[in-house]
Amino acid sequence: MREVFRGTGILLHVPALMALLSLPIAWWFDQLGGIWPLLMTAGVAVALGQALVFLGRGAKTFHRYQSMQIAAFSWTLIALIGALPFWLGAQMPPTSALFESISGFTSTGLTIIAAPSELPAYLQWWRSLTQWVGGIGVILLLIAVLPAERGALNLYFSEAREEKILPTVKATVRMIWLIYIGYTVAGILLLWLVGEPLWRAINHGMTAIATGGFTITDDSLASTPTLVRLAYLPLMIFGAISFLVHYRLLVERQTPAQLWRFDEIRILVWVLLLGAALLIGQHWIAGRSEETVSLIFMWVSAVTTAGFATESLMSWSDAALLLLLVAVLMGGMAGSTSGGLKLLRVGILLKDLAGQLREFRASAHEVVMVRHNAERVTPKAMGELGRIAARLVGVFMLLWLLSVFVILHFLPAGTPLAYVFFETASALFNSGLSSGLVGPELPAAAVVVLSVLMLLGRLEIFPLLVLFAWAFGGRVMRRA
Repeated sequence: MREVFRGTGILLHVPALMALLSLPIAWWFDQLGGIWPLLMTAGVAVALGQALVFLGRGAKTFHRYQSMQIAAFSWTLIALIGALPFWLGAQMPPTSALFESISGFTSTGLTIIAAPSELPAYLQWWRSLTQWVGGIGVILLLIAVLPAERGALNLYFSEAREEKILPTVKATVRMIWLIYIGYTVAGILLLWLVGEPLWRAINHGMTAIATGGFTITDDSLASTPTLVRLAYLPLMIFGAISFLVHYRLLVERQTPAQLWRFDEIRILVWVLLLGAALLIGQHWIAGRSEETVSLIFMWVSAVTTAGFATESLMSWSDAALLLLLVAVLMGGMAGSTSGGLKLLRVGILLKDLAGQLREFRASAHEVVMVRHNAERVTPKAMGELGRIAARLVGVFMLLWLLSVFVILHFLPAGTPLAYVFFETASALFNSGLSSGLVGPELPAAAVVVLSVLMLLGRLEIFPLLVLFAWAFGGRVMRRA
């Protein structure tokens, strides 16, 4: 446990740093009442972090299992600490404050706050900062600034990362941060140039590239003009593209034609184009009058799991909600800031299925090969990848169904089942789009269930399951 204590204690310095960096915001806007909650947050984070580091003195290298425990333990504690500014500064109920913090750090975007525009500026900033840091991951922040350790690779992968860009983890993390900061600055400038007020451009630029969806407006982006909505589209899409692809495009100067050979890029492009066309066609058949740009925006927001909304989903038909739900389930690319199952896994499952079908109809002496990322692989090799992807997808689906069953017990009678399925999927797959169930009137028990789902989805389930197995499995074994 020393390794877990030490790793978690180090990571708890992240919310402390975030709180200290937020102090100038409270001072600039003359909201001195926000200094105390931020200082309390920093103090609790540092005190608890240092205590855990002390308990972990003499720790050795982090192994994969311990790194998963560290990821689950630290993300849970960071979310608890991150709730302090909402609890102390806005006098929110503890469950609501925790929900808002988890939604921020997991870059989900569901919100329990009815009027974000009425929050003090330092809390608006805190919400945006939690999403910006959470979008790329708190572990990546620490790896970028701390001396390299042999356990860094395990910590890197424990936060649902799947590839290295450069030979070392530290170099990879620093390159990711450089790209991320560059896109953030560019996004803020773009939104400001198209007419967003500077404060809104700063907050929304941060949450857009993080595919988070928190806004400082009360209606998300429903009141924004068409030009502004168009400016958000590339930010959401860039956030849903793998940092590996950004690196190949910006640093290695690969052409779009060279990148097109990767299955995940092709799937993303086709999903964006064909899905938007289907959504527009469905609304046209239903005789609805939503603007085309608004429908395209909603589809892109769903695919990228950005969570911004220009329309109220409460008035949408079940068929339109189902289309958005499919997009939420798929999500963006692996190694990006978006949630969902990831298009990489969707593509692997489809290629595995195609390989099996080709094997069924092949003759006895025919050699069957499947194309995967411009390479030819055997159906057997594709099947190995397919089994790994199917295992995680299956766990996600079972957890989703279980969460629907559980949360139905806490919602008012007559709540539309379609809304329950959509809302739980939005939480579990870190989408942030809401059918209208999440709000100040949501029962506390349902708030807790959705909070747990957001954490499970952000860490892709297994780290929290490992922590659960460690916490309760040992007791069961001792009693036996």
